Amino acid sequence: MAYAAVKFADACLHALRGDAGIIECAYVASQVTELPFFASKVRLGRVGVEEIFPLGPLNDYERESLEKAKKELAASIEKGIFFIRK
Repeated sequence: MAYAAVKFADACLHALRGDAGIIECAYVASQVTELPFFASKVRLGRVGVEEIFPLGPLNDYERESLEKAKKELAASIEKGIFFIRK
């Protein structure tokens, strides 16, 4: 986990200095799914996330797994939003 955070921080620093084509995964507010937040591939730039990439083609197993995961994610997102508003 720590390696991923360091790698993402390094990518952000490169993007802030103007390096192009910085692609990372990030948990962001998006419309990739019906959930308000989702972990997606993003393109980083000087102003932060410049582009959120859609999900690629999914096979049946991946679609089923995504639907199961979204139920858990929805509950976690709801708890997080409640916590922030408190």
